[in-house]
Amino acid sequence: MFKNCPFESQPKLVLVTGASGFVALNVIQELSKTPHKIRATVRSVNDKTKVDIIKRASNKSKYPIEFVSADLTNPDSWIDACRGVDIVIHTASPFPIDDSHDPENQLYKPAIQGTKNVLNAAYNANVSRVVVTSSCASVYNFMTTNTVFTEKDWNDPEKTTPYAKSKILAERAAWDFVEEKKKNGRKCFELAVINPCFIMGPSLGDSSSLGTSEKSIVGFLQGIPEKATEFHLGYCDVRDVAQAHVKAAFLPEAAGHRHIIETKWASNKQAFEVLKKKYGNQGYKLTTQFESTPNPNNRSDTTRMTKVLGIKPTSFENSIIDMAESLIKAGVVRK
Repeated sequence: MFKNCPFESQPKLVLVTGASGFVALNVIQELSKTPHKIRATVRSVNDKTKVDIIKRASNKSKYPIEFVSADLTNPDSWIDACRGVDIVIHTASPFPIDDSHDPENQLYKPAIQGTKNVLNAAYNANVSRVVVTSSCASVYNFMTTNTVFTEKDWNDPEKTTPYAKSKILAERAAWDFVEEKKKNGRKCFELAVINPCFIMGPSLGDSSSLGTSEKSIVGFLQGIPEKATEFHLGYCDVRDVAQAHVKAAFLPEAAGHRHIIETKWASNKQAFEVLKKKYGNQGYKLTTQFESTPNPNNRSDTTRMTKVLGIKPTSFENSIIDMAESLIKAGVVRK
């Protein structure tokens, strides 16, 4: 799994922000298989439910996981979080509120300032590398057609959704931060960015913290919505995304680059059909009716994912089924 990934014999301390999130939990699970120590940020270390979930994800770690309270809006909280840390994996971001009446204050400012708060603390703590979780939404607009996207592409923040705009602005803030330090002749940490597409795969959380993809699978299995428009976009698996973060934290070749993580372009209708084939005769509703739309014939160049990070993507079908199985096992889905 981590073949050719240079894990030093001396354990490093890796900080994972937003540790109770869908991606972060899987990152922690992957990190626990390495020789390194893990520190996790949560909004409150007194939230026993979230702390216990994170502990379960890290149960293979050689060292007990550390916890620290930190909030994206509070710059001082990141001073203690980053103290003594070698590597930061920054997955935390504001909740996606695309119907927000005040995206400037609810999404854009928190995303940008939150990123700057973490990076400032990492810089002052002499962290050697930061891996930032961005999104394919910062690479491309889903309405584009007949295009092969690369890491050089940037979505136009003025022609996309509020959530996508927040991801674009936050990622740009990260690159600008490093560039500004270098222009001023200062030594700065190395930066690597992970740009995952719509993420599927097993959920390690609980029903109180379901993300957009998890909610979509739960909805389909329960006949929600009754009608939907087919929507095409890139899909990927959370286990591949987690591996990408861990490898980008240690591989020299990952520094200074974006990395698109994508299995294939597909549609919500295709995801539904995978579920229907597997669970159609098991008592789940699976009654959503789709209005079909033309395939935009897009794909992403995933050379850095496969050649640099050495990730062989999990199949689309396995990602869908494994997410559904995890949600059924957790009792989130009702028949």
